[in-house]
Amino acid sequence: MIPEVVRQAALFPQVDLPDPPPEHPYTIVHRDGYDVGLFPGMSFGQVSARAIAEDAIEHTIAEARSLLAENGKSQAAWMVPEAASPDGLADRLRGLGMVPYEEPPLEPRFAAMAVVTPTEPGPPGVEAQLARTFEEFQAGNRLAGDAFEVSDEDRHTFEAQVRLMWDIESGGGAFRTFIALSDGSVVGCSSAIFGANAVYLSGGSTRADMRGRGVYRALVRARWDAAVERDTPALTVSAGRMWQPILERLGFVTVGWIDCLLDRFG
Repeated sequence: MIPEVVRQAALFPQVDLPDPPPEHPYTIVHRDGYDVGLFPGMSFGQVSARAIAEDAIEHTIAEARSLLAENGKSQAAWMVPEAASPDGLADRLRGLGMVPYEEPPLEPRFAAMAVVTPTEPGPPGVEAQLARTFEEFQAGNRLAGDAFEVSDEDRHTFEAQVRLMWDIESGGGAFRTFIALSDGSVVGCSSAIFGANAVYLSGGSTRADMRGRGVYRALVRARWDAAVERDTPALTVSAGRMWQPILERLGFVTVGWIDCLLDRFG
């Protein structure tokens, strides 16, 4: 039921998604067979593997480390889909010293998931929508920092860029933040990136006292409606162990797995 272009968008998000606009603090550097994501001041960068030549794995690691070090990073999260080449790439990287990523906000393995049918709407009393004001945007991002146990250092770095990111988002574009409201208060937050064939979901979080009350379900449906409005009726996500069963109940299908490995090189 999942079209191949959507399946590929779930397994290799960077292939389907646009780069951030030039003024955005988050940047993506494309290299042969992999991509590097960088956010200024954050303690780590992200490497997304796609296809690395069998005889170039160690060279690729060295090249990625050099790029990351030039940008002040001393560690990286390698996202390695099982569908990446060569076969068994994650095992090869573990053999070269990388370890499963156990530190928040990441975890060792993610399910690449997709849905192409309408998801269940949220409950009465919870309204999910695009963030309409800077205050809503800021409250949602603070809630996400709490939920994902982001380090104080990385949180302060991120918050220093919040006004700039809001100015970019409020002008439209592919990178958007959704919030959930109950009784006028922000009780949930999530992000979406509008790709060529699907909308990629990230960062779902719910205020502790509202968990289990349909907030995340409402946020997923709001992004489904946005995907339909853009004529790309498909959602993709890299789901951790907590979110995978929730998404399965909403109709998402696991199309593959992505290993997340920590590379320390400082």
